[in-house]
Amino acid sequence: MTKFQESETLEFKQSLAEKEELGKTIVGMANKLGGVAYFGIKNDGSIIGLPIITEKTLTEISLYFSDNIEPRLYPTIEVEYVEKKEVIKITIPRSSQPYHTFKNIPYIRIGPTTKKMSQEEYKRRLVYHQIANRDYSATFLPGATLNDLSSQAISTLRKLLKSSGRYTANIDKLSDTQLLKDLLLIRDNHLTVATLALLGNEQGIAKYLPFSEIRYAYRSGENEIHNQDTAIYRQGYLCYYKEIWKKIDSRNLTLNIPYQMRLIDKKTFDEVTIREAINNAIAHRDYLTQGSILLIQYPNKICINSPGGFPEGITIENIIFETRPRNKLIADILFKCELVEQFGNGVNLMYKNQLSLGKMPPNYSGSNSNQVILELDGTIQDMEFAKYVIRVAEEKGRDLNDAELIVLNQINNNKKILGSQITNNLLELGLIEKVGHDRYLLSKQYYQDSHKEWEYTKRKGLSRNQNKELILEHLRHFTKGRKRDFMKVLNFCITNAELGNLLTELKDDGKISYIGIPRSKSGYWQLVVTKIIT
Repeated sequence: MTKFQESETLEFKQSLAEKEELGKTIVGMANKLGGVAYFGIKNDGSIIGLPIITEKTLTEISLYFSDNIEPRLYPTIEVEYVEKKEVIKITIPRSSQPYHTFKNIPYIRIGPTTKKMSQEEYKRRLVYHQIANRDYSATFLPGATLNDLSSQAISTLRKLLKSSGRYTANIDKLSDTQLLKDLLLIRDNHLTVATLALLGNEQGIAKYLPFSEIRYAYRSGENEIHNQDTAIYRQGYLCYYKEIWKKIDSRNLTLNIPYQMRLIDKKTFDEVTIREAINNAIAHRDYLTQGSILLIQYPNKICINSPGGFPEGITIENIIFETRPRNKLIADILFKCELVEQFGNGVNLMYKNQLSLGKMPPNYSGSNSNQVILELDGTIQDMEFAKYVIRVAEEKGRDLNDAELIVLNQINNNKKILGSQITNNLLELGLIEKVGHDRYLLSKQYYQDSHKEWEYTKRKGLSRNQNKELILEHLRHFTKGRKRDFMKVLNFCITNAELGNLLTELKDDGKISYIGIPRSKSGYWQLVVTKIIT
């Protein structure tokens, strides 16, 4: 039997009777790194499973935690099969709040144990939360003057604003000083952190923001420790934003996608994605932290390491849906200059560009409270999916957006998703098929084009009537059966809720009946025997 081990982000409880202890753990994990907890697994990692789990069971658990946790926390609670046994999985996100309490007591996860949070710790968290929610880039830099700014960067700022559709002032009539005041880069005759970060010359940066720089390195492979090329960009961002892309593009490989009777050329790293990634690092890094932005380029991958963890309220799980710039003034200027496509939409754009070419989505899994690490893999992992997206654009006359591509990618990787307006749109376009309760697969056309017809048949599974017949056939052979037996018979290809619906329909049709107390361990299903009257 496979054994798992508890850790700072993993906790096991044998039964639902331990839900109070798990409530403390949920809060402790949310107050630290987040994590996953299970009902139905012993402390030593042995999988024992739970009795029949109903929707009512999940609702009661959810209400219990929501009634006892403050501020409200919304973990994902679902049924999962581990070693073919039913358990309840609870996924706890890292919280955006200073701390949560369970029954009015704050907890924190320390290794594989949950402890009460000390008074000093939650006071520190409150103070940090207040500081972190200020816009540090809008704070003054006493002593900094216009002499600390680059005339080249100010000229670039003027050109970008004039060509932008997001800034309507008559820039030609404004002096440099007035322009910077209008943009709030000068306030009360003081320069701000954002002013130096975007427009500073090398001397000004060295004096007032010595860690506001990007260090670039190129390596021939991920196991290579020596840099084949290096560069340090130690000025305001508008001084070098074009240069850094040229540096990356000089080693950018061309990818060929064979489509119909032609080859479509795409770059390993597309400019929009890389610009958005660097813009995010500039706008969201922690300028109070003593560390540089590190950009390491490999032939097929780029890694960007940015000082400071995610901004308050942002996690790996919600980064594509939430936007909270740590340095709002910097983000505002980049938006007005049209250096970012859409305010707060950079991550979405990176997802769209990566997934549309069959590449891996942006990877933030190496991030922690001290740094954000973004990996962009330029390798086409699924060539057929890339062709599929191209064909959709040509035949349907529109590009798929980031949300649609994320859903298609999840379906392609056989992940469970909930029905939504996005899935409805994809169904109308004929790009996906629904094969069960909240279960989808890509269209038959995709599998035909990919020459993977066998996989389509396998993923689609049996029809509803065929699944019912298998249940009846099992009961004919073995007289009685329980829900867990039927899941095994159906090879775990349907959800717990779908199986419940099948059993209800068979019962309503008078073909099977339930013997025993509902949801009890001893209860079971059997065939209804029809007596023939002679």
